[in-house]
Amino acid sequence: MNHPYIIREAVPDDAEKMILYLNQVGGESDNLLHGENEFNVPIEGVKRKLAMSKDSKNSIVLIALENEQIIARAELEGYYAARIRHRAKFSISVKKEYWNQGIGTEMLKRIVEQAKKMKLRVIELEAISDNVRGINLYHKMGFTDIGIYKKYFYVNGMFKDAVVMQKIL
Repeated sequence: MNHPYIIREAVPDDAEKMILYLNQVGGESDNLLHGENEFNVPIEGVKRKLAMSKDSKNSIVLIALENEQIIARAELEGYYAARIRHRAKFSISVKKEYWNQGIGTEMLKRIVEQAKKMKLRVIELEAISDNVRGINLYHKMGFTDIGIYKKYFYVNGMFKDAVVMQKIL
């Protein structure tokens, strides 16, 4: 079932939708940095972050929208320090009802295109070691494993390791 959705860069006016989205997806997966309703950043903070990202030369936030609602989000967060400015950290989430429809793949393709335009050389990420679907996507898109981050996550009363991955552009 293919949904008509659009992908575009997020802007400060998306802040309210972004907060609602993040608080919902947090409850749909144990692979994200916060759980359901644990994203407590005030709207002004989210607006500021989206504005900074929009103005940045090595960061971008993309969102997928269906009927004006955010259904997926992908972010490249570039580093500021001169010697690591060629690197950016990647994160992505997709609403559960949209899993397995190719949206994550499409978002990641767009992120890689943007990274190349921004002259980035390395995209890095950490994936919780039991996030098989995510890890398979990253491998498919050319990421390689570079290590294990022990006790990266503390979720549901348990520590979980993460696979540290990178893609050289």
